[in-house]
Formats: sequence, C-alpha cells, structure tokens
Amino acid sequence: MPVVPELIGLAGGAVAWEAVDALARPRRGIFGGSPAAIPGRAIVSLLLLGAWLGLFGRFWFALAASLVTLAILVAISNAKRRSLYEPLVFSDFAFILPMLRHPSLFYIERREGSALIGGAALLVAVIAAWVGIEPRSLPVPAQLALLAGEAALLGVAAFVPWPKALTFADPCDPRDTIRRFGLALSLPTAWLRWRGEGRRPLPAPPSDDPREDVDAVVVVQSESFMDLRRIGIATELPEFDRLRPRALAHGLLEVPCFGAYTLRPEISAITGLGAEEQSFDGLHPYLRPRRFAPSSLAAALRRRGWRTVFLHPYDERFFRRREAIPALGFERFIGRRDLPDAERCGYYISDAAVAGVIEDELRRARADGMRLFLVCVTMEAHDPYRPGRVPGKDSPLQQYLHHIGHADAMLARLAAHFDSAAERVLLAFYGDHAPVLQEVDPERERRTDFMILDCGRAAPRESGGSVAPVQWRPEQINRFIRSWLGRDSLEAAAQGTEVAHDPS
Repeated sequence: MPVVPELIGLAGGAVAWEAVDALARPRRGIFGGSPAAIPGRAIVSLLLLGAWLGLFGRFWFALAASLVTLAILVAISNAKRRSLYEPLVFSDFAFILPMLRHPSLFYIERREGSALIGGAALLVAVIAAWVGIEPRSLPVPAQLALLAGEAALLGVAAFVPWPKALTFADPCDPRDTIRRFGLALSLPTAWLRWRGEGRRPLPAPPSDDPREDVDAVVVVQSESFMDLRRIGIATELPEFDRLRPRALAHGLLEVPCFGAYTLRPEISAITGLGAEEQSFDGLHPYLRPRRFAPSSLAAALRRRGWRTVFLHPYDERFFRRREAIPALGFERFIGRRDLPDAERCGYYISDAAVAGVIEDELRRARADGMRLFLVCVTMEAHDPYRPGRVPGKDSPLQQYLHHIGHADAMLARLAAHFDSAAERVLLAFYGDHAPVLQEVDPERERRTDFMILDCGRAAPRESGGSVAPVQWRPEQINRFIRSWLGRDSLEAAAQGTEVAHDPS
C-alpha cells in the first residue's frame, strides 16, 4: 500500500489522539501531563490501531475507529466523573453485564437506553458502509498475522511481571492518574498492575480466639447514610442522636467512593484492609474475592464455630456477590430472591423489612445455640431519585431524607431488640457513601457517619457522651470489632482523627 499518505495519516492521528485523550477530566493540555507518559500513550494508540486494522484490513477505517473508540471511552469517563467523582477505571468493564440487567442503577433510563441503542445501530451502519467503500489495505493472511501478534503481546503483558516504574496508574487516586498520564494509558497499565499483584498474597491479620460472652456481632452498611446537617441541610436523625451518648465509638467515616461502589467500604469492613493494602484489587474487590479470604473476619469466626450470614436485599449477582460472599467465609447469603414477600419502600426492599430479617436470624441462632456474625448491606435509600418514587415527595432531596429517616429508625429498632432479646451484641452501623444529590458537593464533603453500640442485657449502660467523635476509615471498624472480640485495648483499635461534632 502507498506509504506517504499513511505516514501523514499516522502523524495527524497522533495529534488527534492526544487531543481527544486530553479531553478526559481532570483536563490536561495536549501532549501535557508527565513527559514519560507520551511514548506510553503512543504505544497504546498503535496497539489499538493494529487491532482495528487486523479485524477489518483497512487503514483509514482503523485510524478513524481507534479515535472513535478513545472518544467513546473519554465520554463515558467524563460522564462517570460528573456523577461519581471518579473517572473510568479498568475494573468498570466488569459492569457491562450488570448494566444491561439493571440500567437504572447506572443512571440509564428508557430515553437514554433508546438513544444508546440508536447510536449503536447507527455506528454499525457506518462501519458496514465504510468497510464496503474503502479498499482493503492488507490481505487476509496479513490481517491474521497482525491479530496473532497483538494477541501474543497481550498474553505477554498479562503474564509477565512489569516493573512498577513502567505502569503509571495510582489505585488510590484515579483522578491524579488521568491528570498526569491520560485515560488511554491509565486503563491498560492499571490492568497490568492488577494482574501482577494477583501473584502476591494480601496481608492477613492475626487470628485470635473471640470472647465467649457474645451472642452476635451485627454490621449494618446503610445505603447512602449521611448526616446532611454538616452541609447545612436540615436532617432529622433523632435516634442516631439519642443513641450517640452510649456509643463505644462514633463519628465520621472517610469512605473510598462517592455515590456508588458499595463493595469498597464493604470489603474493608469485612477484612480490615484499607485502600492502600488492597491496591488495584480495591477498585473492584469481588473480581478476585479469594485473595481477601485470609483476611475475612467472617472466615475467621466461621472456623471457630460462629454462624456467618450476609444479608443484601438485592440481586446477588450484582458486583459478583454470588461468587464473592461464599469465598469470604459466609455460609449463607440472603438476597432478594429469598425475600419474595418483603415490604418495599420506593424501589427497593425497606429497611424495616431488613431489620425484621436480622431479628429473625438472631432468634434462630440463639435457639440453635450458635453465635452469629451478620453483615447487612441495605438498599432502601439507593438512587435513582425521581418523581413518583415516594408519594407526595418529588424532589430527590425530599426522597432521600424520607428514606434516611427509615434508616435512623432501623438503627433504633435493632438496638432495642438486641437490648431485650440477647445478652451481648455488638452493633456497627455506618453509611457506605454520600448520596448523589445536587446539594452534596464531593469536593467539600463526602464523609459518611458511623456508630458502634454495645447492646444486650449484659451490656454496660454508661452514658454522658464521654467518647469523643473521631474520623475513621471503614477498615477501622473491622479492627475495632476484632479488638473488642479479643478484649484488646479499644483505644488502640479506635485510633483516628478526633473531629468536632456539631449536628446543628
């Protein structure tokens, strides 16, 4: 094929590639960011060009297709960042099937879905027309050889350890990675780091014998639970306020997500591993849940004869929980299909119904002479918030406050039940992330709220609010539970930043 036009096309394509990649937020200038990343982005663009060329054998189509592919990824990344304060990461590609099953959870309503289907159909028509018009640049044997070469490179990249210096992504700050290295480079290099880290075990905490005077440990991850009074919005949480003086620990929770990714604080509360320890696995822990099994508190307690239950009133396939939860040591998973007659509030099973299931599980465990470790991830307050969800309350903020009031009532109901029906129950209650509301600016405040209560007839009834509020991360809840079960120093387990508390 002629060489000069293709070389000119490659040069123009390189500039266009940089210009499109620079549109990914947070923005950087064309050929900006880290100078070391420029050759990396060039390699990625050539590999993508080679893939399209190998598939269709037409140079100009492959050049355009590679740019369109990048533009689509940039558009998706920017849309995600507007909603969730985080750009596209490699593990998001695992959400393709869940997105098709539950489009509303990904903010895709019927109108947006129709637009996507129409756009995809138009794209297929353009591809067919272009391929029919442009003459072939490569013979079929050369196409096959090119595809084989790209597959070999992919295999080498996936299975050969890469030096950390050659992979640019930062698992704890994807935004800074985009700013410094661009989207096109951050996606494959993060995947390479994730593949490489799978060869090394995650740290596991020491295993101690838990105390005998405990009936249950119940951990409730409450959907989007956040006290909006911190940002000047009147919020009624009377039970949370009433129970605060008797809490063993309470305060603010610095969570590794905003508006979504419930599984990130969830895995930290189950294992005690923070974002730094999880590294790239922390972006989607349930892609490789068995890596987390040695650290799981559920697995440790199950080995000591405890009954371990995970309760999530939703589709157990979402976030791959159907595979992940048993791998983490839970012997039973109660999902939506196990609760066909449960009361709903809004779009999801209500917090009141979930509280009833928790009470039933505690009664059953006590009747069987078993100690219970139960982790509950609620759904009632989950978005989307749209007109018609709650009768008489059409604004998203009104709907959120309606549901969060039910979460507050659930906390009080559980504490009262444990106080009357058991000797000793440790109850940990916290919000998984801040809600996606126009009134909540993640740049200013994205922390949630938490509380840990010692409940039961044998629990001390000290009051007075002597425990100062602290700022924790989800893994510190796990460490506190382990220390409490082992009768270790709670002061050491509760180390965190003290924060001023003013709910008004």
